Amino acid sequence: MSLRTGVSAAKNEVEQSPQDLTAQEGEFITINCSYSIGINALHWLQQHPGRGIVSLFMLSSEKKKNGRLIATINIQERHSSLHITASQPRDSAIYICAVRHSALQAPGART
Repeated sequence: MSLRTGVSAAKNEVEQSPQDLTAQEGEFITINCSYSIGINALHWLQQHPGRGIVSLFMLSSEKKKNGRLIATINIQERHSSLHITASQPRDSAIYICAVRHSALQAPGART
């Protein structure tokens, strides 16, 4: 199975690793996301080929679990991880880490 990662943020404020990953069925997979900006929330998204983007988690300060997926966040270290336990072929997708800035913005400003 093949996993790809993507980032949604301005400039180089968010980094995700690894960018490409090949895993065997049953493996434990970790995707990391680091950010250099203050945020209100971090979103983990998933997109299967030819389909729309699906929200997996929205994190602000806690760990969340949904079936075999676990997402963690450490606000102080500006880091989040998405863990997939017992990976399966249906996990083949693009995974995206997206952040929502905490800074107030002027009307019409783009994030």
